[in-house]
Amino acid sequence: MIKKIFSTTIILLFVTAIVMSGCSKEEETIENWILGTWNVDKYVQQDFEDGKLTSESESTDQGKIVFREDGTGEDIGGNFMGSVFTWTNTDKTLVLTQEQTTTSYDIESYSTSNFVFSISDTYPGGKSVERWYFSK
Repeated sequence: MIKKIFSTTIILLFVTAIVMSGCSKEEETIENWILGTWNVDKYVQQDFEDGKLTSESESTDQGKIVFREDGTGEDIGGNFMGSVFTWTNTDKTLVLTQEQTTTSYDIESYSTSNFVFSISDTYPGGKSVERWYFSK
């Protein structure tokens, strides 16, 4: 009986340790992997009227963008016109500041090798969405 209780306790402790290590494992936040040089693979602009897509344009190979550990970055030949910027972020928002202009982008998805951010502009009856796709 004591041996059975001891075995059950050991098994429960083992399972609890596995579950807790999964829960307490620090999630990889964007700060941990955004650093470095990213290819801007694609830029897409979509316009919607009454919830329906009315136009879409796409550009590929939009240069590279660099995110540095000190919170600065640089666009190399792409959509951001060679700009130098500062950046801050959460897992949901990326804020880029160039000179005196600050723009907040929605982070739609991210991993160590790909991420997507977008910005939307809503107006009466419609919406415009700009989306950038990155890879390492």
